[in-house]
Parts: sequence; C-alpha cells; structure tokens
Amino acid sequence: LAHAQGAGPLWRSLVGNHVRFPSQWETLLSPKSPPIHRLNHTWSKWYYIARHRVKGDKRLNSREYGVRSRRSGGRILMRLLVREMHSQHVSREIAIGCFHPNSKGIRRGDPLPEAEDVREVWMAVRWSTGAADHEPILDLRREGNDYEGVVDNFLMQKRKSLDYGTMGSALGYRKAVNNENIRAVFGDQPPMTTVDLHEDEIAEILKANGTKKLAVLPALMLLKLFLFSN
Repeated sequence: LAHAQGAGPLWRSLVGNHVRFPSQWETLLSPKSPPIHRLNHTWSKWYYIARHRVKGDKRLNSREYGVRSRRSGGRILMRLLVREMHSQHVSREIAIGCFHPNSKGIRRGDPLPEAEDVREVWMAVRWSTGAADHEPILDLRREGNDYEGVVDNFLMQKRKSLDYGTMGSALGYRKAVNNENIRAVFGDQPPMTTVDLHEDEIAEILKANGTKKLAVLPALMLLKLFLFSN
C-alpha cells in the first residue's frame, strides 16, 4: 500500500490495467483518475499510440532523467493534463515514459549489445468519453482554430483510428505487460513532471513547433518542450 501511495495515482492507473490491486485500496488511496463532471461520461482505456526507439540520448540514459541500465526499472517521465477551454474540465490525459529494451521480461533471449544505449519511449493517452461509446471519438478536423483537432491530429500522427488490440500496452497488446515485467516498463515512481494546460494553450504551442523535425515524434516532442527544455 505504501509503495502504491508513493508511486502515485498515474502509476496506479497505468499499472492497474495489467495487474490486479486489492479492492480496498480504492477507498484508502487518492482517486487514480481526474474527476469527470459531465453526465454519462467516463475515462476511456489507455491507448499507447506512440513508441520511439532512441539511441545514445544522455538524458534518457541517465539516472536523473531516465533509465540508467537494463537492471533499472522503467520510468514515467511526464504527465500532461489537457483541459477544455471553457469548462476547465480535463478532456485528455497523456502519459510518457521509457524503458530499457534489454531489461529482463522485455527482451527475448540474451541482451543485445547494440541495444545497451537504446531506450524505448512510449506515450499513452486516454480521453473523457461518453459512457456508451466503445472507444473515444477523436476530433481529427484540420481547420485553423479547432484546438481539439490540432491536439488529436498531433497525438495520432495521421492515423485515423484507435486499435486497442495493438495499443493496449507499451509493448503492444495489453497482456504483453504482466507481473514479470511491470517494473521494467513502468518503474515504481511518480512522473518526473506534471503539466496542466488548456486545449488552446497546448494547440498554440504545437502549432508554433509544427515545422520542427520532432513534430512527427509526438512523445519526444512533448518531452523536449516540457521536460528537457533547459
């Protein structure tokens, strides 16, 4: 219980998709999701919509900002809350983390020497959605001042639909993450930073940076903007 409390609500929400926590924890710990104030709305599943393989990055390979070695646990690097402009309610929650591809439980077979300085960066998103909806309804319009469209298009990177079968975990399908490798993927700490922005604010930031090379690598772009900006 103390471990889950220290790791925080985002960790519990992500990890809880893959392992079962004692039911009494729900009454003892803080809520693991932002509140939803809309009638008949709920949080969608987490969709792991981006994964980037990064080689030789000093920060991602460091103990301070990332995963030091294959024996280190994974790391949740950043949490981004996106709020509706007028209601102030959280409409999207974004989590970004990284892990070592040579970690036990993730690698297949022996560690690969060429992967020792590689880190896998993942990004997961969940949306506030209608309780009756099978999956989130994304706003992929491209009109100039449609802030939701700017955000969702950036997150989806030209994909038109979500597929939980292939986006159920940082390793692909949901059951690929289990008790054997849960620490290797997520670690046991809260996110290094939390960013809280309105849709128009994040949309304007994304538009201002839309021509940069990292714009097509959404998880790395957000880390550059909000965690590695110094």
